[in-house]
Formats: sequence, structure tokens, C-alpha cells
Amino acid sequence: MKDSGFGSFLAGLVVGGFVGAAVGMLLAPESGTRLREQVGEFVDGRREAFDEAINEGRAAAEIARAEMLSAADTGSEQTGGEPEAAAS
Repeated sequence: MKDSGFGSFLAGLVVGGFVGAAVGMLLAPESGTRLREQVGEFVDGRREAFDEAINEGRAAAEIARAEMLSAADTGSEQTGGEPEAAAS
């Protein structure tokens, strides 16, 4: 399977965004205590959003898996046998 590089680009974009946001926050004219609070709030918010996205992805994958299994079962019932394995 050939990698198009789009996934790598997207990952770089996300990491670059986080690094840029962190640097921007570190250079902001705030007190050390308030800055640590802001960084902590930012990280907690991103972590929650990331966890939510992961959970949504897992749920979508499980739904797709169930639909595929259902379609495979329906197909094997209609043809009267097991679905054929793809040739390698």
C-alpha cells in the first residue's frame, strides 16, 4: 500500500499548531502562575476534545464493522455458502 503523505502532512499540521500555541502562550505577558493555569486549561481542553474524537471514531468503526458483518452474513445467505476469500 502506497502512502500518499497526506496523513503525515495532517499530523505535522496538528503538531505544528500545538507547538505554535504553546510558544505563543509562553511568550504572552502574563504572570507565571496565571500562565501555568492557562497552559493547564488549554491542555485539558485539547485532551478532552482528543478523547472525545477517539471515542467517536471507535463508535463509528464499530458501527461500520457491524454493518459489514451483517452485509457479509446476508450475502452468504443469498448465495448459499461462505463468502469467497480474496485472492492474494
